[in-house]
Amino acid sequence: METTSNFDEWLDAVDPCDAANVAGLVDAVERECDFSGFKAERAKNGKLFVTAHGIDLKLILLSEDAEKAFVRYIHGRYVPDGMDARVYAAVEHHNDSD
Repeated sequence: METTSNFDEWLDAVDPCDAANVAGLVDAVERECDFSGFKAERAKNGKLFVTAHGIDLKLILLSEDAEKAFVRYIHGRYVPDGMDARVYAAVEHHNDSD
């Protein structure tokens, strides 16, 4: 599996596509878990590796600063008006239910 530290390259390959998946990606990264088709695992050397189901490209986050920057980047790219990704997913879910 190839690795990259380029946020755009990885997000372009993964394409979370909707608010629920964006929130799932944020949760996976922040909680270092497997959630909503995304998985974040901490290596023994402290690096965080993020993968997506069915995608052969792994994102490597080299530091805690990189992890925080990635979460901010996700919000900036996918979430409007500075809203939290989880709140945005809830609003979208509510709007889809109407």
